[in-house]
Amino acid sequence: MKKFICSMLIASTFLISPISHAESFVMHTAKAGDSYSYISNEFNVNIDTLKELNQDKDNIISEGSLVKIKPISMNKTITIKVNNEKLNPEQHPYIENNRAFVPIRTIANALNADGIIWEDSSKTAILVQDKKTIRLTLGSNIAKINDQDVKLDAPISVYEGRTYVPIRFISEAFDCNVAWDNDNKTVLVNTTDSYDEDLYWLSRIIHAEATTQPLEGKIAVGNVIINRKNSPNFPNTIKEVIFDTNYGYQYTPAKNGAIHNSPSTESIKAAKLVLNGKNNISGCLYFLNPRKSTNNWIVKNKTFYKRIGAHDFYR
Repeated sequence: MKKFICSMLIASTFLISPISHAESFVMHTAKAGDSYSYISNEFNVNIDTLKELNQDKDNIISEGSLVKIKPISMNKTITIKVNNEKLNPEQHPYIENNRAFVPIRTIANALNADGIIWEDSSKTAILVQDKKTIRLTLGSNIAKINDQDVKLDAPISVYEGRTYVPIRFISEAFDCNVAWDNDNKTVLVNTTDSYDEDLYWLSRIIHAEATTQPLEGKIAVGNVIINRKNSPNFPNTIKEVIFDTNYGYQYTPAKNGAIHNSPSTESIKAAKLVLNGKNNISGCLYFLNPRKSTNNWIVKNKTFYKRIGAHDFYR
């Protein structure tokens, strides 16, 4: 029987603190040796403005602490909407490395996670939903989905008495669609089946595998996924093809977490063209970069079809 210790909020990182009326800020997690002078130069912000923003009179920055860089926008805070319903986080979200961070309880409740567990010995928050477990350790930019390491764009931190986690990473790990409305500074999360799941995952594998390739190369990578989906020898959905582990991970981005990206306009265009039937590699089921690949099995056992950009395609 699963043991969900929602009362783990007794841990110091989850203690309730007074509601702050500050705006949402762009943040920086301090590293060893960081100073206001360094941060001022790094982010092109006046040093006196930084000190005032952080109400710092001692000129001391502790490693791992969050430093406010600037408000995300004058008199605005980040809005979170799940299925178009606005959430009311206990504390304001913030931005670090272009990623929105929210209190862990806010997103866990919104996505109906089965439970939140606090592991005090390792300072790790654990989210559980169905057969998926996400481990998030304070101060670390490496999360775990089940037993797979995934690199985050910024570390898990404590802010205003709450443990904050990247909303896009958590949402996508739980198979939700995420978008950013920059004009309104709003994170849009969709948990329903109304969005095009095939386009969602196909555009992301194309972006992860072929971001530097020409459009034709992106289309070709997308068609390998489609050809596998249509083959009796592979899973029958795009998502299952991408995450197929029958003979180990078939695609590195699914293994290392790079699949959880924000695809470029061209990657989305390529995915749409592929889904609408454009095929430039016939029935190819394999591709590799001959300058980087160590997979000799494909070269020895499959038939070369053509090269597009940096990739060779095989039947």
